Amino acid sequence: MRAHLASWNRTGRRSALAVAAFLAVSSAPAFASGTTSPGAYTSSSPMGPRLQWDPNFGYCGETSMIMAGMRFGQYTSQWTARRLASARTSQTLEASQLLLGVSPPDGNAVTAAAGMRLNMVSYNNARPSSTPEFLAWIKQHVVQGASVTLGMLTNMNIRRQDTSGDPEYDHIVPVIRVSSEQPLDGANGGTYFPTDTLTISDLETPRGNTPDNPAGSTLYTYRFGAVQKTRRQANRGSGPENLYSVLKATGADGSNYAVAVTGVTDTSPGGPYVIPVAVTSSRKNEGLPTTDPMRNPPRAQSMTLTVTVTIPDSAKAYRLYEYTNFKSVPRGSFNAAAASSPRSVAHVWEIPAGTGPKYTLRFPRVSTAGTYVFRAVPSSAP
Repeated sequence: MRAHLASWNRTGRRSALAVAAFLAVSSAPAFASGTTSPGAYTSSSPMGPRLQWDPNFGYCGETSMIMAGMRFGQYTSQWTARRLASARTSQTLEASQLLLGVSPPDGNAVTAAAGMRLNMVSYNNARPSSTPEFLAWIKQHVVQGASVTLGMLTNMNIRRQDTSGDPEYDHIVPVIRVSSEQPLDGANGGTYFPTDTLTISDLETPRGNTPDNPAGSTLYTYRFGAVQKTRRQANRGSGPENLYSVLKATGADGSNYAVAVTGVTDTSPGGPYVIPVAVTSSRKNEGLPTTDPMRNPPRAQSMTLTVTVTIPDSAKAYRLYEYTNFKSVPRGSFNAAAASSPRSVAHVWEIPAGTGPKYTLRFPRVSTAGTYVFRAVPSSAP
């Protein structure tokens, strides 16, 4: 959350329960026209649900970045993600938050992504643009396989807040899927249609808003045409169909913010050589905070990580590397780096030719406070 929501975050657990109860009562009637089931054509960013910490002004940006990273083969904690975003700032201060669209340009999300060895592109809101163009940008990057994170407005009346909210965004959330009544190939993949839908995970409120987002999930689906609202409009209405919206912006006002993680960094000569790796967790949370401000992370929990390597060519042999510190992760030439600095690698697995189409490992009883980074390359790569 952004700084003005500090009062809500300080009582995050109590407020979240109140909101969940409120939504359960008010969402019984038919869903409003602004929400809809996905269209016939869907493109997804497969990410398991995760729950953010609410203290220290909220860890929504950090949790969104972690979810994007897990899609591309790495896991870390919210505490580490914020430290990478704001290394010299105490996490009890609002300036430490991982945000979009603040100084440095595009927010310290870019700093965190670089520290996590992730490639990131940002929505260019420095030129005249509109919210439909912004939504088309999000759609295009999801269709292309990126993990998109955006800033959204929150209905402060549903949240029962005295503030009117931030003029640009209140909450940072990951996009789980986009759907359309039109095929998503060709030019349509980056074209705005008002009937397209956007599905986000809100990282905290256990109540979806359509039959396709089951109760107890953190998923919310909105039509492109209906999700665009002014700050004042964003605070109107009740029920989950009015909980989140995107600021309706026109002109060069720089009011819409989003980033897209497109993959992991691999600057190998002649590359990139990395092949797809994904990480999933048996837990969707990292422990329950008990204080705000939170000067130390809550007690770590035990979890099982599942690592899945997608083998593009079963005729080749591959190596899978594990690192437990982002500083140890090379930006390229993974085989050469491991040979010259073997202690930087926590573990290496040889994947023989003939393996495929998937290679899977399970790691039980690892800590939610840890960092686990996996990179897979051909054995013949530099």
